[in-house]
Amino acid sequence: MGFEGCLLAEGFYYWAETLPAPDGQYHGVVHFTGWRDVDDVIETLDPPLTHITLEAYRWANDALEAAHALAKALAADGSLGIDL
Repeated sequence: MGFEGCLLAEGFYYWAETLPAPDGQYHGVVHFTGWRDVDDVIETLDPPLTHITLEAYRWANDALEAAHALAKALAADGSLGIDL
């Protein structure tokens, strides 16, 4: 399982990993752990908000890249449901 942590997308902190799929492929997983508020204070999400890529990938590195892209897209379009 691949893992990368303490990353930032649009003010949100997250960590990304890969999850093996039953067919030998991989999904990308994003765990949003917190965000910086207007006073530049880090607010923690407990438990983290978790999102999984719909598509499975043949290689773990591709799934990890897809997880990063998913994190950036979710943070940018405001679909996390967090009012900053």
